[in-house]
Amino acid sequence: MKRAMWLVTAMALLLTAGMSDAQDLGKILRGGVKLVGIGYLVKQNARALDKFINDITIRQKVPINQATKVVPILSIGDKGYVGAAQVMGPKDAVNKVQAVFQIEESLDRFRIKVLVPSDSLTGLRRVEKVGISALIDVALEGGFKVTHPKGLGGKEVLAATAVAVAVKNAGDQLNDVINKVSLRKDAEAFTRVIPMATLGENAYIGGAQVSGTSADVNKVAGVWQYEDLFSNGMFRVKILIPTDDLNPLNLRRVDGVGLTAVIDMRIMS
Repeated sequence: MKRAMWLVTAMALLLTAGMSDAQDLGKILRGGVKLVGIGYLVKQNARALDKFINDITIRQKVPINQATKVVPILSIGDKGYVGAAQVMGPKDAVNKVQAVFQIEESLDRFRIKVLVPSDSLTGLRRVEKVGISALIDVALEGGFKVTHPKGLGGKEVLAATAVAVAVKNAGDQLNDVINKVSLRKDAEAFTRVIPMATLGENAYIGGAQVSGTSADVNKVAGVWQYEDLFSNGMFRVKILIPTDDLNPLNLRRVDGVGLTAVIDMRIMS
C-alpha cells in the first residue's frame, strides 16, 4: 500500500510539473528507485552472496576463520544504498552489524572510501572489532560482464609501481585522515595503510587501511583483490585478502585483520 501511494504521488508530481521541472524530478525519482532497488537485492541475496564469497576463498586456500555476513553499504553522500559488503570479525560483533556506512574523503591525488560497520540502518553507530572482507557492486540493468586481464606493458608497469610508491610514502598521513573520519574508538585496534593489488593483472591499483591487533597488522605485506561475478552478473564481488606475501602464488591470509578503507589514486598524465 505504501509503495502504491508513493508511485501515485510521484506520477502526480510529474504531471503537474513543467517540462524542465518534470525532467529534473524524473531523474530524482529514478535515482531514488535505484537506491531502494539495490537495498532490496542485497537483502534478498545476502546469505547466498556470503556463501559464494566464502566458497571462493576456501578454493583459493585463504579462508576467513571468523564469522562473516553480507550487509548493504549506505553512502552518507548519496543518502542511500550503493552496494554491499561482507563483514568479518567475532560472531557476537558481526551479528550486530546492520550496514556499512561509506564516507568519501580526498587527500591530494587520493580518493578515500572509509568503510564503517554500523549496528543501525538509520544512523552511524560503529561496531568495533569488525572489518570488511569483500565489496559488492550491484547492477540493476544489464549486469556486469566478465573482463579478461590484459598483459601489462611498460607504461602500465610504471603506473602500478608509481601507485605502490605513492601509497607507501603517504601511508601515515592517509591512516591519520581515515581514523579521524571513521570515529574509531577501539583503543586495542591498530591500523595501517598498505598498497593493494589485483590478482587479475598482478598490478597495484591503490591502497587499503587494515585493522586488527598490532601483531597481526604488522604481518600484512599487502592486500590482494580478487574479482568474480554472481547471479549472472547481477553482482560483481571484489574479495579483499590481507596477506603476508606480495607474491600472488603465495597467498596466505593474515587472520584477524579486516579492511576499514580503500584508496584510489589518480595518476598524473
